[in-house]
Amino acid sequence: MLKRITFMLVILLSLFCVTSCGKNTKTEVQTADESNGVTAEFKNGPYLLAPKTDSMVVVWESTEKVPATIAYGTEEGALCSPIEVEAESDVPEFQGKKLYLFSYKIENLKPGTKYYYEVKLDGGENCKANFKSLETDPKSFNIMTLSDSHIFATRAELDKAIKDNEPAFLLHCGDLVEGTGAQAEQFSFWFKGTLKDDFIHSYPVVYSSGNHDQGDVFFNTYVYNIQDKEYGAEVAGDSSFNYGKVHFITMNSNPWGLFQMNSEATGNKVDEATTKEIDQAMEWLKKDLESDDAKNAKFRMIMMHHPVSDAYTKRYIPKIIEPGKVDLLLSGHTHSYAREVSSDPSVGAGTVYLTHQDARTYNKKGDFFYISVDGEKGLMTIDNYGSPDTASESAKANTTIISNEKQQLTFSDVSISPNSILCNDKVTVKATVTNNGSGIAAAAIPVKDNGEVHYLYSFDDETVVLEPGESKTLTGSLKIGTLGTHTLELNDTSVSVDVKFRKATFDYTNIRIKQGNEEVSDMSSNILNMKADVTNIGNESGKGSADFMIDDKTVESEEISLDAGETKTVEFTYTFDKAGDHTATIGNAPVEVVTIEGAIQGMPLVRDLSGNDNNGYIHGEPELGKDEENHQTIILDGKRDYIEIPDNGGYTVKDAATGMVWANLPSAGTTKGGVSELTEQYEDLDGKGAIPDHNPLMVKGIGLGWGTPYLFRMAVRETGKVTYGVCLLDDNGEFSWNDGDEEAAGIKKDTWVQYTSTFDMKTGGDSYQNGYNSAHVDKPAFDAPVKNWEGEPMYIGFGFKNTIQTNRNRGMYHTMLPGTISQVRFYTTKISADENNEVRENSTKEGPKAKDLKIWLNFENKNMETKGKHTTEWVETSSAPSSLSYDTKIEGNASITATIQVSEDGKTVKSEKNYVLKNGNNKISLSELASGKYVRIVTDFVSDLNDKESHIPVVNEYVLTAGNEKCWNTLVDWKKGTFEGAAGYQETNVYKNFASDFDDYNDSASKANK
Repeated sequence: MLKRITFMLVILLSLFCVTSCGKNTKTEVQTADESNGVTAEFKNGPYLLAPKTDSMVVVWESTEKVPATIAYGTEEGALCSPIEVEAESDVPEFQGKKLYLFSYKIENLKPGTKYYYEVKLDGGENCKANFKSLETDPKSFNIMTLSDSHIFATRAELDKAIKDNEPAFLLHCGDLVEGTGAQAEQFSFWFKGTLKDDFIHSYPVVYSSGNHDQGDVFFNTYVYNIQDKEYGAEVAGDSSFNYGKVHFITMNSNPWGLFQMNSEATGNKVDEATTKEIDQAMEWLKKDLESDDAKNAKFRMIMMHHPVSDAYTKRYIPKIIEPGKVDLLLSGHTHSYAREVSSDPSVGAGTVYLTHQDARTYNKKGDFFYISVDGEKGLMTIDNYGSPDTASESAKANTTIISNEKQQLTFSDVSISPNSILCNDKVTVKATVTNNGSGIAAAAIPVKDNGEVHYLYSFDDETVVLEPGESKTLTGSLKIGTLGTHTLELNDTSVSVDVKFRKATFDYTNIRIKQGNEEVSDMSSNILNMKADVTNIGNESGKGSADFMIDDKTVESEEISLDAGETKTVEFTYTFDKAGDHTATIGNAPVEVVTIEGAIQGMPLVRDLSGNDNNGYIHGEPELGKDEENHQTIILDGKRDYIEIPDNGGYTVKDAATGMVWANLPSAGTTKGGVSELTEQYEDLDGKGAIPDHNPLMVKGIGLGWGTPYLFRMAVRETGKVTYGVCLLDDNGEFSWNDGDEEAAGIKKDTWVQYTSTFDMKTGGDSYQNGYNSAHVDKPAFDAPVKNWEGEPMYIGFGFKNTIQTNRNRGMYHTMLPGTISQVRFYTTKISADENNEVRENSTKEGPKAKDLKIWLNFENKNMETKGKHTTEWVETSSAPSSLSYDTKIEGNASITATIQVSEDGKTVKSEKNYVLKNGNNKISLSELASGKYVRIVTDFVSDLNDKESHIPVVNEYVLTAGNEKCWNTLVDWKKGTFEGAAGYQETNVYKNFASDFDDYNDSASKANK
């Protein structure tokens, strides 16, 4: 695993300012290098790190190895004599040469004082700027926070806001780069001052590392080596400091949010080094929150990249920071604003979790937070500002106020009913809840049951947050599980509830399902396994029947005996004979919906010209087109159409790979740079519109990110830049990179582009667009084998993304690409720039590295097959075949012909007869067919691909009557037969998005009555 390497740089800087950077034309500037034609420029910075009352660290990077000086002072016209600063020696290389990085710690500053400074590069640029050192224990102050700046399209918006508000410093929750931390040049998105008087020169920033910042040592070089040293970090990336009665903590969440997730989300085990690093971080966090600096502060604020909605952050962080009285956790990562409170009602809004939208692109939901702290009043106000576009002013999207005084709730208009219930029933509690505090509060209704407090905290399955002074009337329920008289009290209301004896009553909870009989669900299986926990909520032992219901009908029951309060697990299995959506449940448990796949169809295929038989199957009903050289193309609609290349073992990667896709992406109706607005907006699982980002040109695996779920990817981001990657068997194993920020890099709409991604372990990755080298990334900083994802297909125009659902073996969302494709290639070697150009210029020829060319698809008619065949298994008959009922979809020039064959031995055809099928539900007589002991059906499909409106023929069901009836309906039925040529099936589940994974089904069922 990649371990963060720390380099000793120097120290830090503070606040308030105005700056000017430009070519140094003054006579006192040294020009020794100009005679050699070398003019040094600022590649990054100057920027400020580790602000303190008495020091600030200034950091800058030069494009050339030249001497540099810094001068500073409290008067702009009276700076100290220039101080020579040497370039750091212990720095990494990027693209074959060391970074020319400089840092200087300005010490012995006066608190709360404005300082001017000037950095000069010998014979090159100079930068004049100013900052303000931190004040000593200010009673009030303000800061600004953000996350996920990436390409940082909002720079001008943030720059203006900073200068308008003059924050003491900024907090950045990570993801400074768009691609990966291995792309050193992408740190310039953030660190290079591109605006006049750019804020980066004058306002210090404290950082946490994001997942995109990882991949090499450059984030450490630019940030952590100095920040950790200045703030005395005991664990890399984790440190703290106090300012103005606030204890600030910054943590690197990548060990759990990235590395552990990478391992476990794709079925591997986290390595010992990562586990140790997580353990050390948690121990340090506990110790830090127990320190006097933390305890004596009025507020405690922590920032990290991965939010509390992340499963791994939720696993580790709340159980430490909530007892540690942390008021606010700031994060990012999801690119979606969120406000959460503790899941513990006794804490409520005592700990608030705020997730930034992002500063990557403009969004009215929020681009940054403006936080003001009033130490005397004990208030922290967080205003979330955003703007929909460059032409609009920033506007406040929402406000969160946090107070030292937590959960100041009162309750009125209380009612508790009924007065009598059976044991384990619920009483209804209704109350008007008022937040009398000066900060937000979570509505937690504390009901005393015989003196013991029980909280009502979920109302309509949500936690309700009240603004200061807000009231809401809420209704909740309280379950009572002991007999006798219970005195329920809330505020001044006291009600006696008689809890009566309940006969043995069985309650069913914790439904778990799995399709198929393998460890991971097989979404194509027609077998459903279902478990439920059964609890006797009565006050006596009893017997009952656990009813397993499919589509509202009981299909199986099991008699069980349970003592009072006892719980057992029951398990059932059912095999469906009909495709479609079905309901299933056990007892009174919530109903689950199960999709059973069915239907076979024509599936046009594209013959692999490489000779390796890696043919591509065309899904959906795409039309055909022509490219600029009159070659035939396939047009993907971004909704249903894609190409699947099954893994037959013919394109396994060892240590190098190259993918090429010739594509023309459409612009009709678009307003942004990417392709997401071209695809059908799908409903997000939280009810909000989701952006179908990461539109895939090519991907092999079960996901496009969030772990190491793919072998190889090329996908278009919402920004119009393309992201590339190869995954390795390592917990930091997603080796990815993005296009650079040059205008020439990225997709070109309405233009034919050869998109190429090429990689090997020795030289790293390169990407090309019509020969333009859109990005380069040096070789991985760790050594691990390529993760091939054996058995998983390669897709063109389709993929899964976001959280990997291991029990479904896919990402939670599907994402697709609209566009026209003319050719696809995949090599198991790295292709050079010259070789790539040769292939592009002679695209109809094999070209260089032909022996490593494993997939080569183009869409000329001679390479396309539209005829395919499915043959059922032989089935035994009890009499001569008499009829065939069928359900089909046949449109346009598509066709289906069914050939009924009979045999005496189930091997040799005795006789047969062909029938041309019609569209819809029909029945044909087989009376003319000879009798035989066995019968089978051969289905010939002819698909209709054309340039107007394509049609694919589909068979949903056959019912053959030959004495007895034989039905083929589910995909399992059809898979008992064989497919040949351009025939196959389309699983409907791939077009669905799933809010959650199947529950873990591995716990053993304890059968009742044992």
